[in-house]
Parts: sequence; structure tokens; C-alpha cells
Amino acid sequence: MDKSLPQYTRERLLGEGGMGKVYLATDNQLQRQVAIKELTAPIKNQTQGENVDLVLKEARLLARVNHRNIIQIYNIHDQDGKTSLVMEYFKSKTLTQFQNETITTLVQKLDLLTQLAAGLAQAHRSDIIHCDLKPTNILVNEQGELKITDFGIARLTGNKKTVSPIHQSLDTAEYGCLFFMSPEQIKQQVVDYRSDIFSLGIIAYQLMVGSHPFGKGSTLEVANRICQQTPEHAKNLMIATPSALTDLLMEMLIKPVEERTLTANIIENRLSHIRAALLQADINEQATTMLPNIDKNFALSSSAKIESSQVSKVLLKPQHKQAKNKLINVALSLCILCLVIATSFWFYSGPEITTKYLVILKPTLTNSPLMAPMQQDLVISAVEDALRQAVINTENMYLVSQREVNAITKVYPNDLRKLKQAVGASDIISTALECDNNRCKVSFSRLIANVNNTESLVVKSEKNWLAPIEKFNVIYSTSQTQFASLYPELAEVNQSGLLQRPINEDDYRDYIALYSQVRGQGDYSAASLTELEAILARSPYLYAGYRLYRNIALDLYFDSQDNKYLNKLNIILENSPPEYRFSIYEAIDRFWLASDIGETEKAKLQINEAKKRGVDTLTISEFEAYILFSNGEYKKAVNAYSNAFNLRPSSSLLYNIAFSYWRLGDLVKSKNALSKMLKMVPNNYKAQRLQANIWLLQGNIELAITAFKKIVDEESSSTDLSNLGLAYSLNKQYIKSLAYAKLAVDKNPKNTINLLNLADIELILGNIRIAKAHYQKIIDAPENKQQYRYWLDLSLAYLHLNKSKLSIESLNNAKKLAPDNGEVAYTSSLIYSSLGEFTSAVVEAKKALNNKVGVVWFNLPWFDKLCEKQDFKQLMMNYDNALRCST
Repeated sequence: MDKSLPQYTRERLLGEGGMGKVYLATDNQLQRQVAIKELTAPIKNQTQGENVDLVLKEARLLARVNHRNIIQIYNIHDQDGKTSLVMEYFKSKTLTQFQNETITTLVQKLDLLTQLAAGLAQAHRSDIIHCDLKPTNILVNEQGELKITDFGIARLTGNKKTVSPIHQSLDTAEYGCLFFMSPEQIKQQVVDYRSDIFSLGIIAYQLMVGSHPFGKGSTLEVANRICQQTPEHAKNLMIATPSALTDLLMEMLIKPVEERTLTANIIENRLSHIRAALLQADINEQATTMLPNIDKNFALSSSAKIESSQVSKVLLKPQHKQAKNKLINVALSLCILCLVIATSFWFYSGPEITTKYLVILKPTLTNSPLMAPMQQDLVISAVEDALRQAVINTENMYLVSQREVNAITKVYPNDLRKLKQAVGASDIISTALECDNNRCKVSFSRLIANVNNTESLVVKSEKNWLAPIEKFNVIYSTSQTQFASLYPELAEVNQSGLLQRPINEDDYRDYIALYSQVRGQGDYSAASLTELEAILARSPYLYAGYRLYRNIALDLYFDSQDNKYLNKLNIILENSPPEYRFSIYEAIDRFWLASDIGETEKAKLQINEAKKRGVDTLTISEFEAYILFSNGEYKKAVNAYSNAFNLRPSSSLLYNIAFSYWRLGDLVKSKNALSKMLKMVPNNYKAQRLQANIWLLQGNIELAITAFKKIVDEESSSTDLSNLGLAYSLNKQYIKSLAYAKLAVDKNPKNTINLLNLADIELILGNIRIAKAHYQKIIDAPENKQQYRYWLDLSLAYLHLNKSKLSIESLNNAKKLAPDNGEVAYTSSLIYSSLGEFTSAVVEAKKALNNKVGVVWFNLPWFDKLCEKQDFKQLMMNYDNALRCST
């Protein structure tokens, strides 16, 4: 046991260098192995005290940097002039040893460099410059994991001191290795992060090419060549290697600091893309071309084809500028100067960023008889999931929901122009797959509106590549890389959100199989949830799994009303990795968890949290509108949905505006919004159903019956069955009404509106005992106190069970939530009429009719007693319903 460090027991010496010795030790309290670095020598020209202060300052800063590719500092001990650093123990070899003892492929080398760049990027983000980056300070274990160590002479960004004072003899390898230094560091100039980039370039060149870029020789000879010579281009020494890689190596070795513009983060991203591309069996490095044979029924969606008249074929051609060599006169000089200033201002301020709204079409598979159906489903799902996650993970990109896309393509399967217009998309991404039993040819196409004719679509860019069908991790990563290449104008595609961590191939395969089962077959079951839970336990960095888990868990909760599914979702989110737990995606999950179970205040807090984390404006607007609508604040909901519509003009947002007006009782504005939607999507099911509801509420009974019969024949939802039954009852066709009301309750026995309609019809037909049983089920249903409809249903149930006090209390709660709603006024009139409060009943009837409630609704038996009041008779006459009280 070390007397100066009683918590630790030293085991053996691991190594030593210019800054001290490193020992392997055991932390007796936490029972883990650690590495203890005991600092021994001061930096030249500094006192021991100055050296200790410097090391402590840098070590304390470094201790705050937590990254998987940097050796973590656990503790710092400074006692009796003896300074020690307690660090993470990483069983490994130096990069030099690893290179000498291991045969590595190009992809494996890229993986090492990507990790190295990632760790360096994190240090630079924390304002730390390593200043001694070399292979012996880079550790690699048997699994190929890499960590940077020995920040002993690191400096803070902004520290104007030079690093490692270098004497005329250049004999300074003890404190920084000249073989891997930048020219400015060798010359004792002020350094910044770009010095580390040059050192990284030397390491990368040596790892890839197999030799030092500045040759062999003494320390002095190599240092002089670093400062004076340019290394041979890597492309001459690496035959058949992608130019993207060899060019990147040379960019890191640019000598003038002001021209060395790469950052470690950029290098990491470029290496990731190169690595992913190399994993393919074939790399397509050709320039973007138009989609071939687009006018010959090229598959773009599950059943969609684009006619040649719909798509304009374009080629992206580079533009060239000509420079003038002579100035004609002073005036022309001034013009050019102004142009340069304006151009420079634009360059530094950057163009305005516009959000892109993307539709990801389900990939289509053609001509693949050799491929098993299950394998086909898995490959399709892997590509689709990769594309969707890439969009979600990109700032200024918004993924249009699959539900919204399906609603349009179901009615217009062969019209992508209609789809683009209906969902307000800026881009449509289609994927065609052609596979054998080994690999698939994958074609990505990016379709946008034609600038000259917005009624047609243009192939903006296309990518074709080959994917091995057995490697789903490769399919995933390469799909995202190729997707990014569809957007050469955007540097941050798939880079702004979560950093992708390696996922076990077997776990990812299991996830893709489950994804296909849930998304493709609708298997939102408890078994699927349990299976996904197990996958996330094994691979917690499978970020896409959390969104799928949330969808399954909430779906199960709505079906069963069992809180255990909410608890499971909460636990999964709490146990997710920190990167996900503090991301925008977790805030979105939390919002839906709170809002879908009626916890409005928590949902509002999650909206604020989502704003802080950078969720896009459109999503925030939709969240705010959803909460306002759920709370019955329909006027505010209309404004919020209108704000969202201004960002993305879509049929679904028009529907939400129309539906909010309908709930508000403003049937005229609801009908106007609905008319706009029906112009956009004439055969849309939701629009037709809302239109039928408006006709029903306005008293256009024959139109409503015709519309609902058509809808029921196509969809047959419980709500539509119930509404058709209600329409027949208003038409006094009670036997037909009863039949449809029973079908509605059989289909969804928990729906209180269905129960209420059935109970009312049974009561009208004199089946009092059966009616009361249905009314009691409404009272026993789960509470939803933020919905005015809940209170209206409750008030009517209490009324028919002769509990007048509870009926009025419930009615008042509905009025508080929706004071100007025509439906609330109508229900108030019905209740007051039944209780004999005729004056109040007539007042509420006038309010309902002013809010466009159809006068036919007052033909129901509940209002018979009002015919004794002259005011009500006159009211019926004013609304062309004089026959109401004629008998």
C-alpha cells in the first residue's frame, strides 16, 4: 500500500517517461484497477512549484472531460511536493505496438482514426490542446477500442504561451516528440488546436501509408523537413484507395496555419463517411445523375409510378466564373471592391437556413426471386429505419409522420405530386431495391418541386450502391452515408443529434426484425414490448428503439388503461444513456407520455424543456396546439395550428384547424377550412367524416346519412357507426338507428359517446332498464376531466338516471372548459328542458342555434315540453322549423 495514497495498493510499474512513472494499482474502496502517474521532473526553466501548479491546473481541467476515447482522470493528489494523477486503467498497447504486432485492414485503420479524431474533438471542445499527440500516447486494446492519454504538456485554448521550449539543439523529445510536432510548435510559435490537427495528420499518414510523411533520420533532420518540405501525396503510395481519404490526409498536413482549416470534428465525420462507404461491396463515386428510365414505370413507392409528364429530368451542372485580369478604370475598381465586400459579407453571414420537410417512402423491392421473403422484409426495414433516423438526427429537417403519408397514399397511391402537396413536403425520398441472395442494388432518389412548374417533380439527386444483405449494421450506416450525399449543400446531415455508437450486429438484427413486425404488421403487443425491452437492455445505445418503445407502450396503455405500461416507459427512459436522456428526443418522448395520459402541466414543462434542447419550431407549435386542444382552449388551438400550417401547409394541419373550429361550435369557419382541405385531398376519409359531422350538426340529415353510409362501407369505425345511428334517430328511423348503435358499442364498448347514443335510442324505444345500464357504464368510465365532452356525457348520463344535482355540476364543468361551444349550449338546453327550467332552456337553445347547431336537433323528444313556451315556438319558426310544435 502506498503511504502517500493509502486508498490504493500498487501492483507493478507499467512504464515511465519524461514526466514521471506510471503504476498499476488497485482502488481499495471501489475495488477497481487504476493507473497512477507519479510526476517526477519539472519542465525545463521552471521551478518544481511552477511545474506542479501547471500540471494540477491542466489535470483538473482534463478531469472534467469525459469521453470514451480519452483516458479519464479520477483523482489528483498533491502532498509533500509529490504530485500523482489517478487515472482510468486501460489494458492495451500503444498504437506503435499495435501497428507492429497486428495486421489491420483499411476499414480497421479508419475505425482507429475515427476514434482518435472523436477524442481529440472532445478535448478541443473543452478548450484543451494536447500538444504531444504521438503513437506512444495513443492506446489500443484487443477489441480495437482507442483512447488518448498523457495530456502532461497540454494547454488551454487562448493560453498565449509557447509549448515545450525548444533549444537550438532541438533535443526536446523528452517533453514532446519532434517527429510528430507541427511546424509552428517546432518554431516555438503560439499554438492552437490546429497544431494537434497537423500531429494527427502525421499519425494518420503513417498509419495508412506505412511510413512517416517526412521520412527517416535524426530528430533534427525530420524537424527541419516538417518545417520546410511537403510530403509526397498519399495517392501516389496508396493504389486503389478512395481519393476522399488520400486528400483528407494531405489536408491535415498543410503547413500554413491559416490554411489548415480542418477541425477534429470535421475529420471525424469525413472518416466516418469514408469508412461506411468502404464497407460496401462496390463504391459508386460518380457524380449525381438523373434518375434513369424515370418515364418507364420506375418504382418509387409500394405501388406508385411517376409518369414522364410529372417529373422533369435535370442534370446538375457545375457553374464556372471567369475572372478579369485588368481593371478598366477607377469606377470599375470600386464596383468590384463593393462586390467583394458584399460577397464576403454573404460568405461569413451564410445563407438563410430553410427547414426541409421530408417524406420517406417505404422502399420497394423488385426482381428478387432468390431472396427469402423474411430477408426481404428485414432489408427493407433496415434501409427505411436508417433513412428515418438520419432525418430525425438532422437539424433543420422535419420527418413527416408515416401515418400522415399513409392517409394520402391510401387514396392517391399513384400520385406523388398529390402526396407532396397534401403533406407540405419539400422533399420526397424514394428507394428501389433489387436483390439476389448475397447483396442488393439500392437506389436513392431525392424528388423536389420543379422551380419552373411546381405541378411537376424533379429528380434533384440520386445515389446507387450495393449492400450486403447479411450485414444489417452495414446497411444501416451506409444508407445514412448515401442519404447524406443526396444533400451536398448541407454539411450537417445526420450530425446534429445523437452520436451513433456501435451496436452489436445480432442486437441490431433482432431490432430490425421487431421493427418490421411492429411497423409493417402492426404488432403493437405486450410481447413486442418485452422483446424490445430486452434488446435495449443489451444495446442501450440503439437510440431508435426508444421511440418505438414509446409508441408500443402508449398504444398498449390506451387499449388496456393499465398504468404498468406507463411505468415501464418511464423506467426505460430513466435508464437510457445520458446522451439520449438529455437529448431532444427524450424530451419529445416525455411530452407524449405526459400529454397522452392527460398530465397537462407536465406536458407543458416538457415543451419548455424541448425548446431548451433545440426542438424545431414546427414540432413546438404542434405540441402547443395539441395541449391547447386537449384542454378545450379551441380558439388558441386554432391560432397554434395556423402557425404550424404557415410553416408546413399540409392537409392534416388544415384538418386540425377545421376540427378545432368544429369543437368551438363555429361550423362556418370549420366548413371553410375543410373546403380548403378537400380541394387539396378530395377523397380524404377524415375530411369526409368531419364534413358528415358538420351536416349532422347543422341538421342536413339526408346528406349526413348518405355520407356516413359511404364512410361505413369503406372504414366501419365505431365512431362512424355510432354517428350513422344518430343520424337515423334524428330522421326518426329508430330501428335502423338501434342496429348501428349496437354495432358501434360492440366494436368499441369503452367509448362513452357510443354508449350514450345507444342508451338514448333504447330510452326512446321504451327499453328503460337497458338504457339505464348503459348510462351507468358512462359514469363508471375512466375520468378525463380536461375534456368538455367527458363532462357533457357525464351530465347526460346523470340526467337520465334522475341525478339532477350531479347533472348540473357536470354541465357547469363543461361550460368552464368551453363556454362558447354550440354543443355545450345544446346539451344545456336539453338538460334544462328535461328538468323543467324552460326559460334557461330557451336561452341555451338560442345560443346553440346562433353557434350553427342544426335546428333539427331540437326535434328530439327531450325538447317536447318546450313547445309549451311561446319563445321556443317563435325560435323554431325563425329557423324554418315551424312544424316542430304544430302537433
